[in-house]
Amino acid sequence: EGAVERLRGLSPPLAAYTDGVERYVTAFEFTGEGEEVGSIIPLPDVPTKVERGGDWTLQRLALEVAPAQPEALRLSADDSASGEAEVILEVEIDALDITVLRGGGDEVGRWAAEHGFLLTPDAPEILDFYAARSPVFMAARFNAERAADLGQQAGDSTPIMATIPTDDPWVPVRILGLG
Repeated sequence: EGAVERLRGLSPPLAAYTDGVERYVTAFEFTGEGEEVGSIIPLPDVPTKVERGGDWTLQRLALEVAPAQPEALRLSADDSASGEAEVILEVEIDALDITVLRGGGDEVGRWAAEHGFLLTPDAPEILDFYAARSPVFMAARFNAERAADLGQQAGDSTPIMATIPTDDPWVPVRILGLG
């Protein structure tokens, strides 16, 4: 049989909540030999920043505990679905292309399919479940060409930290691993 190819968020992720800001840290690990794999993570609100995690120092820890107050994009209960997922933020971190989206389960599912993600049979149910809690999702996609340029191998992981101002912190239990 062929190699299993997937990009998965490592468990358990780290989530910390202080003064209305959740910091969600996970690491994505690629296994296999494919070039087109990704993962979608539900988020409790819109992150103000998604960056490479790790490289911790006492100075970095101090910044995380008492960060400067950024202007956050906030969702309101009056936000209505437009039929398409809204791309809120895009960033490259090592061999990952990270996209933060806002939309319902159907909109995020359509966006994922249009961008080459292969949805698993349970994806609509999971997307709808989390979209009812928060319409914000983070899609991570592995870029094999960039990984080769960086010398990354199968099994290497890339830590990611999302800084999320929110009044309702939570961490997803089920994360979509999509081809």
